[in-house]
Amino acid sequence: MDETLANARTRPLARSLDPLAGESLGGYLLRLAYRLHLTPIRLAHLTGCATGPTTTRISRRLLLGLDINGFAQATRLTRNEALALTLIPWADRYPPIARSQSGAGRSASTDDWLFNNSPRYCPQCLAGDGSPIQQQYGGPWKKIWHLPIAFICPDHRVFLQHGCLSGHPLERDISRLITQTADSTLHPAQCRQPRPDYPAARGRKGPSCGARLDQPWDPGPFRPSLSTLETQQRLLDLLDPCHPAKDAVRNFADLRVITALLCASWPLGRDLIDPSMIPAVTEHIDGLGAGVRRALDTPPKDATATAALLTAAAALLATTDLQGTLAQHLQATSAGHLSKAPWARILSRHESSCSEVLRQAAEPATRAYRRTRPHGTKAPARTNGYRPEHIPAFLEQNWYQQHLAPLECGSCYKTMRRTAAVLLVQWAAGGSMGDAADFLGINNTRSQYAPSSGFYQWLGDHGQARFTAALQDLARDLDTASGLIDYLQRREALRGWSLAPDAWQELISRLPPVPGPVQPNLDDRKRQEASAFVWAYVTRGEPRFAPRPIEAKQPEQLRRAWRLGRSTTWFQLSRSDPLNHYSALRKLLILHADRLAREIDATPSCKWRLGED
Repeated sequence: MDETLANARTRPLARSLDPLAGESLGGYLLRLAYRLHLTPIRLAHLTGCATGPTTTRISRRLLLGLDINGFAQATRLTRNEALALTLIPWADRYPPIARSQSGAGRSASTDDWLFNNSPRYCPQCLAGDGSPIQQQYGGPWKKIWHLPIAFICPDHRVFLQHGCLSGHPLERDISRLITQTADSTLHPAQCRQPRPDYPAARGRKGPSCGARLDQPWDPGPFRPSLSTLETQQRLLDLLDPCHPAKDAVRNFADLRVITALLCASWPLGRDLIDPSMIPAVTEHIDGLGAGVRRALDTPPKDATATAALLTAAAALLATTDLQGTLAQHLQATSAGHLSKAPWARILSRHESSCSEVLRQAAEPATRAYRRTRPHGTKAPARTNGYRPEHIPAFLEQNWYQQHLAPLECGSCYKTMRRTAAVLLVQWAAGGSMGDAADFLGINNTRSQYAPSSGFYQWLGDHGQARFTAALQDLARDLDTASGLIDYLQRREALRGWSLAPDAWQELISRLPPVPGPVQPNLDDRKRQEASAFVWAYVTRGEPRFAPRPIEAKQPEQLRRAWRLGRSTTWFQLSRSDPLNHYSALRKLLILHADRLAREIDATPSCKWRLGED
């Protein structure tokens, strides 16, 4: 209906009420209907909150889409007073409200963090402040109670109640702003849920419970702790117009995704929660089902569980080692492949609203899930600093010693160096670990690259967070380092390379003579292994991945024999105390490799002839 036409048909009421501080639209309608002796649905029709003569429902969507001008005219309020009864003033700082108005993604009614799925309230607030008007019509049903982030009344320092103290079950239909809209006799603070002892009470005209929700009650020793009170107050402060809206959006988004992580990794975070609140949290998490993305991103029904999780989320976000803490929690969520972790998809959905601090801290643990576009390749995590070509296939020894060796991974050190190189490339280039391994030339099977089972076991025993943090430190050093080597160019220059026969002859002619009748074998097999040594030295790779053009030309039977002798030759060339012959050969090969590396680095555009020189 055209808004101008609607306003023309909305006539001012004969009497009205001034809104109370923080009051919601639903609470205002209840108080005004009680004063005018009208049913809430009749008042809704008179004020433009319900359209059509047969409408019998007052939807909570009015909190987002109320005809402000028409309602203000009918109730004799100013436009700002009418607007303040809705959630619209918080749209620029509470993301679910803005999302509900943008029309993007799921409809607002299915955003679990937009509305509580059952009414929350403070009985003392409903009882009023003792003023004559509140003695007559009750205190305010506050609009903040509609949001899942409300769990404590800071004025009275009590947890908010939900449902009726009589203990009857709530109606399953939670989309209404007011239930039992056809009853004009109920006080605004009376329970409008159907009477549990009346099977026929279902329906808008059935009798209501009628219990007073504003009666004094003793919460006993179970009262909010100082930390939960402070968390609630911080959340309320974020909704204040004096607080920067962008900062509020980031804070709310951070708390939402971290709350989901705490649920996914439970019980890892139970040390962040008051022991008296753990049963409520456990009950909520047990009710989430299989832990899929939609379930994890669901706020608790109970105010106590909400308080516990949001307070714990705030504490987790304030930790000095946020990156390591997130990695620990994400690791605890993973029953199988990390790429299927529901929390990573929750983060991806809300990432644009999250703070830069959280995005940077979560990136190392979630990089495997980030994509440049839906169903596309994964986006690079680091876009400034070192480049993929600066990473050798087998992590530089001095890089390893400075950053990773202190982790003491034992026999897994080779896999650690290889995996570290793959991850550094993935961070800078995007794609999968398999793509990064292909780039480095260490993924011969062309399948998804994966570290060894032994290294996975080490990560599980010693903590992925330590490895990730150490590798991040290395990445930061590389970002600011000068004179980084282009290892990709070296690998490309030596693709299919080996020592030519004449170069080999010139090199071995400089070997010192070996006394005795037994002379070392210097045939093509030795030339092939020497070529692999030089290739590995220049590219900082591993001989197992070196090109083997000399071996490839041999008959299959001879190739098998050569493969059996590889490890012995490599051991002699790489051991700390080699035999005299291998010590001399290694020195000559290193001199040759250094000269070769200088030539490659000095001529970026050169075209190296593949195969033997």
